[in-house]
Amino acid sequence: MSDWSNFFKELLFSSFWTHQHERTLAEQNIKNKIWKYIDDDRIILLNGARQTGKTTLIKMIKEKLLQEKGVSENQILWFDLEQIDDLDIWETQRNALNSLPLKNISKKYYLFVDEFQKSSEIGSTLKVIHDHYPHIKPIITGSASWYLNIDESMAGRKIVIPIWPLNFEEFIDWQDAQKTKQYLSVFKETEQLPSGSVENINKKLLSFLSFGGYPGVNLSNDDDTKISILQDLINSYLTRDIKLWNYKANSLQVKKLLLLLSAQIGELLNKQYLTSNSELNRVALENRLELLQNTFILHLLSPYFINKKKEIVRNPKAYLIDIGLRNSLLNNFSIIPEIPEFGHIMENFAVIELLKNKNSTDKIHFWQNRQNQEVDIIIKRENKLIPIEVKGGNYASVPSGLKSFIRTYQPKKAFVLNWSIIKDEQYKNCLVKFRPIWFVNNI
Repeated sequence: MSDWSNFFKELLFSSFWTHQHERTLAEQNIKNKIWKYIDDDRIILLNGARQTGKTTLIKMIKEKLLQEKGVSENQILWFDLEQIDDLDIWETQRNALNSLPLKNISKKYYLFVDEFQKSSEIGSTLKVIHDHYPHIKPIITGSASWYLNIDESMAGRKIVIPIWPLNFEEFIDWQDAQKTKQYLSVFKETEQLPSGSVENINKKLLSFLSFGGYPGVNLSNDDDTKISILQDLINSYLTRDIKLWNYKANSLQVKKLLLLLSAQIGELLNKQYLTSNSELNRVALENRLELLQNTFILHLLSPYFINKKKEIVRNPKAYLIDIGLRNSLLNNFSIIPEIPEFGHIMENFAVIELLKNKNSTDKIHFWQNRQNQEVDIIIKRENKLIPIEVKGGNYASVPSGLKSFIRTYQPKKAFVLNWSIIKDEQYKNCLVKFRPIWFVNNI
């Protein structure tokens, strides 16, 4: 038996993580990241879309404080601004400060505020707490970009930890798909796989592409229940969440805009088309696009360029943060490689997976020149460029757009992410790696 076979057999039959119906990988990683800053003097802000597990995470941190740090219950200050009584307290700075042990500086207090964005005064109040009461450590959660309700004077006073829906590896962990998890682990170590394993992983990927990564959706094994939860998420967003902001947003107009964007993921944003079909003028459209980005529904990917005369420099591409929301909006959960839009769905998957897993210094763009040659994704990492082309089916040759980018920018490494082809090919002085789409998490 070969060394490779022995290695794979050892991994395949070894004891992996046990499933506990929670985001085991994600929760542990994020909990460790939060804990790293628990004694830092800055405010910790967990920020991301609703129903991505932020409340669960701060409850875990609370328990860790009680059990591992020896903090007593009376040193935990807990406010849930979804509760009207707690929201009343935080509506004014005076009431919020009066509710806190400001003078008892002999003890360290941990202040948890869930859904901070519901209070219009919280930014200035947190600034006062940070600057004048260092014995109180704020740990807050929000469902909108921090700058909507925390003014710019908070710069340098906070640590923002983004909370995303599940990525694909977390989804596999959640599903307790032990064999798939082991295949992914083997491939991460060796970039080799035994026969049949790509098909196994791709089958799980299709499930992920159908219903997305919201934790509540993936707690159910019933497709009808998953669809119902996604519909409730959208309805809650349209009828409740957008009312929180100072936008004169009509729910039906926002839904129409979302439908238009869902049908055009991976395409250049055509604002003229959107205004014509959404009943929004140009100013209102810009306003709604900002709203969708700031509330973690939409991501606009900007172009990479050096030469303004030869390359696209303005129009971004539009992607939805969760593919399950896209399918729910279009009422189409039949995601298979044969459908015409599958390439764009794969592209959406790759872009959002990179955003979920990227290093803090990574910049992610796309590239297109005036001759319409393009590369789906460009990662700028430590002044190095990594071009990535995404294909919906099997693809075994270097695409022309990727060749053009390689000739222009001379990267050392590039990727063609496709359905199942695994091989390496040299083009010019660039190593082009053909890998399955889910390899994106390893780039």
